[in-house]
Order: sequence, then structure tokens, then C-alpha cells
Amino acid sequence: MTEVAGPVAVDILTGFLGAGKTTLLRRLLDKGALEGTAILVNEFAALPIDQRLIGLSGGEVAVLGDRCLCCVVDGNLRATLVGLLERRASGDLPPFTRILIETSGLADPTPLLATLVADPVLKARLRPGRVVTLVDLCHGEATLADSDEALAQIIAADWIGLTKPDLAAPGAAAALTTRLAALNPLARILDFGGTPFDPFSRTDFPDSAAFQRQSHRFTALPAARIRHGEIVATVLRWPRPVDWAVFATWLSLLAHRHGAKLLRVKGTLRLAGGEDKGPILIQSVRHVVHMPEHLPAGAGPDGIELVMILRDIDPALLRRSFEAFLRRAQSEDAIDDLHATG
Repeated sequence: MTEVAGPVAVDILTGFLGAGKTTLLRRLLDKGALEGTAILVNEFAALPIDQRLIGLSGGEVAVLGDRCLCCVVDGNLRATLVGLLERRASGDLPPFTRILIETSGLADPTPLLATLVADPVLKARLRPGRVVTLVDLCHGEATLADSDEALAQIIAADWIGLTKPDLAAPGAAAALTTRLAALNPLARILDFGGTPFDPFSRTDFPDSAAFQRQSHRFTALPAARIRHGEIVATVLRWPRPVDWAVFATWLSLLAHRHGAKLLRVKGTLRLAGGEDKGPILIQSVRHVVHMPEHLPAGAGPDGIELVMILRDIDPALLRRSFEAFLRRAQSEDAIDDLHATG
């Protein structure tokens, strides 16, 4: 059996303990929404409750209804992914078209993304997909206050799903949505408590349309920072197309000095000389930088628009560095301004 054409998207379902990840997976399985999907369940506890609920048997790959595959990750994610790809290529497994990883409730999704982006074997055959984070409306506020892992799950999310609205206090959804939007203005925040849908579907929610809605959302953010403790969300803008080497140099210098503090970066830029083409999508989660992606010609603004979620960096100094570097790309002043942010 031959390989399925093109890199396979790897989606991640995450969320703190009790947020409803396994419940969502079971509903999607019952609905038949996960046909052709390889599901990896990453258990934290020794007692494999989730795999029993989903219908797995031991640590082997199990073929579920509608040609879904499931297996339990024992900690070696890379070996599991390589094994799945090899068995698909040999015909031992059905030709799945995507992979969905359910993390443990105490997992930070960033190392999973790093594995996909940095590993030379995997990055040629897999690509990062969508990170969906579930948040329990009953305990979300307390969890964010107490757990660094929950905070990391929020910041890594492309979509945030609010669960258990029937058990929450009146007004909880509105209050928590405001807080989550301040932490991660890039994410779409949706109510997952009603009729289940597939948040990973590219048919019901095409990536291009989702990006357009997302772009409009963070375009509307004020330039002033939005604080949550020492975490700040801000927007950097430049009105004209830029040379790629100039922007890449600035971002590389920034990441080299402040990589651990760049919690999330996402946005678009248009290249000088390519005004008739679409912008480039730039995104990273901490030290994990995704491959730049070309978007349709009509997407995004004419210059640069970046949302940056930062820890312990003053956005005013960051903006000063950004603008100075673009104005005087080769000058020592721009580099000095960059170092001044820390």
C-alpha cells in the first residue's frame, strides 16, 4: 500500500484534568467524525481510564469504528508516530489521513509541537495541525490561577472550547471568555457544551476562513497591552511590505535573546516585491517556529501584523526594537534597541 500523498496533519486535543477531552473524543467517535484518523492517547496515570473509555485494548493499535485507529503513547511519541507511518506504508494499518493526539491533563503541548517541527524524519511526513484546548467552566478560573500547565495549554491553543456550561455559575462563561481572550487573543473561543461538532474538521471550518475571522479579531485589539500577571498580549504593525531577510533577522535575534519569554507569535507579513501575491503566515509557540505558509492574495493587511504573547517583556520596548530594526536594518542602533528589551 502506498503512502497517502502529502504530509499528514497532526492535531492536538489538550486541556487540564477533567476538562472533557475523552468525552469529546467519544462523542466524535459515536458521530463518525473521526473516520480515517489515527488517535493517540497519552495517559499520565498508571490506570488507563481514558483508553478504556475510548475502547482501546492494551498498548496496541486498535481499529475502531469508521476505520479510526487508536493506540496508547507510552512516553516515546516519536517512536509511536514513526511506527504508525511505517505500518500504514506497509499496509498493516488502514491509510489514515490525519493523526489526533489526546494529551494528558498535565501536559504542555509545546514539546509535542517541537517534535513535529524539529525531528528530521517526522517533519518531512507530518505537519502541525490544530491545537484545541478544552476549559472546564466550573473550575477554569481556579485552574488558571494554580496551574502553569493549564496556562501553557491556553497559550498554545488555536481553538479554545468551553465545556460543562450546564454546571457553571451564571456569568461564568462571559467572565472566563474575557480572561482567555486576554491570555490568547489568537484563539477562537467556542461553546463545546451543546451539540458536538468536530473542532478539527477542515470541511466545516476551512483553515482559510478561520484565519480570516481570526485575523479580523486580533486586528481589532488595541495596541496597548492586556495583562494577566506578568503575561502580556500585544500587536505589532508595520504599514508596508518588508524584505524577508530583514524581518527574519529581527525575529531570530529576538528569539535568541528572549526565546523562553516569547510564549506565542502569530501573524502575517507581505514581502517587498511580492505585493501581487498573498502574505506569509508566521507562527511560533515559544521556541517552536512553524514553517512559514503562503496565504491567498486577499488575506491579511498590506504590511506586517503580529500578535505576540509575552512573559516579562515590556511591549513598548519590543515595539521600539521592531520599528527601529525595520527602519535601519543594518544599523547598530537597531541591535542595541533589541538588547534593551531585556
